[in-house]
Amino acid sequence: MIVSFRFDMDELKRDRKITVYLPDDYYQQKKRYPVLYIQDGQNAFFDRLSFCGVSWGFLDYVKMMELDIIMVAIPCNFTGFKRMDEYGPWRINQELSYQETQIKGKIIGGEGIKYVEWMVHQLKPYIDCRFRTLSDDTAIVGSSMGGVISAYAALAYPEVFKKCAALSTAFWFYMDEFAEVIESHDYSLDNRFYFDLGEFEGCGDDVIDEWYIESNNMIYSMLKDKMENLEYHYFEGAQHNESEWRKRVPMFMDFLYQ
Repeated sequence: MIVSFRFDMDELKRDRKITVYLPDDYYQQKKRYPVLYIQDGQNAFFDRLSFCGVSWGFLDYVKMMELDIIMVAIPCNFTGFKRMDEYGPWRINQELSYQETQIKGKIIGGEGIKYVEWMVHQLKPYIDCRFRTLSDDTAIVGSSMGGVISAYAALAYPEVFKKCAALSTAFWFYMDEFAEVIESHDYSLDNRFYFDLGEFEGCGDDVIDEWYIESNNMIYSMLKDKMENLEYHYFEGAQHNESEWRKRVPMFMDFLYQ
């Protein structure tokens, strides 16, 4: 069962269409459910709505596995470079901003902290109030820049987003900032963090391939002694697209919901 509604983002002065998946027998039951927040939510459920015509197949997976879960899909902001702004917790430096935009003087990123605060202080309380959730069992998932904001949310708010899957994450934009977040937080046995990358994440750019590999390896080095429930994978030959990420859904969902 799918429920959709528009929801205000007060601090960012915009709104977003939210799509919520409820188990088919939700209204016949009285039980409470864990919640998964999905970034780039337009790619979550339906191929026809997905950016590249291939969804992550979450609906097929949860029904096949008979997994009782509520999923909250939040589409990205397609306006200009707003996806990079909202999914970037900090401003990206001038050189990397130009690399992404090809516009001199254009600095991107920096709205992600407010975006996560919106999820924590507005959207999640609303979801927990409107639906029968297990408010203490909340996960977040995303890929690429969606992986950046998912990782930031889980690492900066480990008491809220206790589970995370960050796929093909562009950590290389913000290595110093992520190092500071990890250093300043403690993680418990309740925290589960999955992340991965493919061999060819740079979309044809060998240098960016290496940036992905080096930065993800560095994040693993920072986390391996701080978080017990940690899983990290490298996929030879894998590229940067929804078809690849769809293949990994069973792997990270099994890890998050053992």
